[in-house]
Amino acid sequence: MKKTLFLILISGLLFSCKKEMSDTFVPYTYLGINDTVWTKKPLTSGFVDSISAAINNNFYFVDSFDVNADDTIKFTPDLSIFFPEHAYAYRNSSYPVTDGKINVQVLALLKKGDYIKYMIPTSAKDYLLQTAGSFFVRLTKNNQDVIMLPNTSFTIKWTNNNPYSGLNFFEGVPLSNIDSLFTWTQTPNGTISSWDSTSLGVQKKGYQISTQITNWIGCSNLIDTTPNTIRLNVTLPLNYTNKNSFVFAVYNDKNSVVRLTTDFATRSFYSVHVPVNSNITLVSISMIDNKFYVGKRSVTVTNANRISLAPMKASPSEIIALLDNL
Repeated sequence: MKKTLFLILISGLLFSCKKEMSDTFVPYTYLGINDTVWTKKPLTSGFVDSISAAINNNFYFVDSFDVNADDTIKFTPDLSIFFPEHAYAYRNSSYPVTDGKINVQVLALLKKGDYIKYMIPTSAKDYLLQTAGSFFVRLTKNNQDVIMLPNTSFTIKWTNNNPYSGLNFFEGVPLSNIDSLFTWTQTPNGTISSWDSTSLGVQKKGYQISTQITNWIGCSNLIDTTPNTIRLNVTLPLNYTNKNSFVFAVYNDKNSVVRLTTDFATRSFYSVHVPVNSNITLVSISMIDNKFYVGKRSVTVTNANRISLAPMKASPSEIIALLDNL
């Protein structure tokens, strides 16, 4: 049930009508966002929804394909998806889809700021991942969700000028606890490969994922943090609490973003398994009294001493600009 509610929430964020970004923010009135007292209760999904909707200018790709023919949809010059023929069934009934068109909706997260906009970390529980890309894929027909039949797969192909090896397939998993709503889990349900091609004298490189899994999927590698790690501790002013604030650690030398856990006892935010001497940018996003505040600080993590952030008032467009340049 929790998984279903989470997917409904995410689907609402992704596939509502594309909005024009505005600095006029209308909050969810039932959130209690003006309560500046720390709590032991979990964050509400409505609060996550409200923040993400306000700072998110990413758009999704929408198209369709014929169920009875192989088809490659090219969303951009750098992103395409191949769908095979005769490979689909309705999710709720497992009844095969035998004719007509299937609608496909895709969101691509490729930059570090994209992950923060959706409050999605590149981590597997407490362990750091370096990611090459994550995608939300939804297939529908007649307003019903569609899945792939067994032993079939679709393939996402995208450009990356500096691909690296050692990547594994991960699925996004919704959580329900006080610290996070989302994590990644490595599974055997997909394969990752890199490609290199030259066309009209132009060389391109990149990755592709082949899988039958829809919803959140991605390719990442688990960073070995066992030899020499430390706990990162961050504090905000007292009225910036786990009810109204998020803190993210953005690794400057890798495509990794971690949402810090809240520590009620010390009224602080933290992350474990942080490699010593990591060069990171800390970003806090808060909403108090229907206004946004952002903190940013670049640090090198050498010990467990607390690092403070001083948030400043910011508009949604200013937050988006900051995230797009991480």
